[in-house]
Amino acid sequence: MDNFDDIETNNNGTSQEKLETAGIGMRIGAFLIDHFIIVAVLVCPSILFTFSHIQSDPAKAWTMFPVLMLMAFLVYFLKDIINGASLGKRALGLTVRSNLDTSEVPSVPKLFLRNILTFVWPIEFLVLICGAKKTKLGDQIAGTNVYRVSKKPKLVIIVVSAILATAIFTASLFFGISSIFKNDDSYKMAVSYINASPEISSIVGNIEGFGYMPAGSLNYSGGHGQAVYSIKVIGSKNTVYVHIKMEKKLNKDWEIVYFDYSE
Repeated sequence: MDNFDDIETNNNGTSQEKLETAGIGMRIGAFLIDHFIIVAVLVCPSILFTFSHIQSDPAKAWTMFPVLMLMAFLVYFLKDIINGASLGKRALGLTVRSNLDTSEVPSVPKLFLRNILTFVWPIEFLVLICGAKKTKLGDQIAGTNVYRVSKKPKLVIIVVSAILATAIFTASLFFGISSIFKNDDSYKMAVSYINASPEISSIVGNIEGFGYMPAGSLNYSGGHGQAVYSIKVIGSKNTVYVHIKMEKKLNKDWEIVYFDYSE
C-alpha cells in the first residue's frame, strides 16, 4: 500500500540526504496513534467531566465542555509543531517537511493549517487515496508533505505512548465515574442520611469519611430515577458498608426505600 518517491533535499544549495515520501499506510498508522492518544488523554476526560457535573452544576458543565473540547482540538491542530513530528509520526519514523525544501521544518502556522482540515477527515482521506499527488488536502494547501526519516519504527515510543495513554484514560475513567456518582443529588442525600443516622453512629463512632469509589448504579429515565449504592463508612471505632436503594419520581426529590449495613 506504501508508495515512495525519492526527494533530494537541498540546504543552501548543497545536496543533502534523500528523504522518501511516506506511504499511505504509514500516514494512516501515525494518524491512528495520535488519535488514540488525544482521545484517551483529552477528549474522554472532558466528556466525563461534563457528565459528572451535569446534575449538580449544569451551567458549569455546559460552559466548561466547549472550552475543554477546544483545548483538545488545539492540541490536535498543533500536534506536529515540535520539529514537524507528532508522537504518532515519531513512532513510525515520519516527519512533516516543506515541499520546496525537505530539510526545512514548516512554520507553526503551516503546521496548524495542514491539520485544521481534519474536521473533514473523510474528504482528506479520499484526496489522499484517490488524488494524483497522494497527499492530503491540508498538505496541498500548506505546501507540506510527510516524509520518512527512519526505516525502523520506534517501538519504544509506540509502547510508552500506548501505556501512558491507557493509564491516563483508565485513571480518568475511574475518577470520572466516581465524580459522576458523588456529584449527583442521590449520592449527596444518601451521605446526609448516613451522617444523621444514630444507628450507624453507634456502630462506627464519629464518622470520619467515606470510601472514594461507591459501588452501585444510577439510572435516570423520563424524570424518574433509581439509585443503588454500597458506601464505605469510615468511623473512629469501626468501618461498615451501608447499602441504600433510592427512587425518584417525576418532579419529586429522592426517597430512600431500602437501608441496611454490613461490617
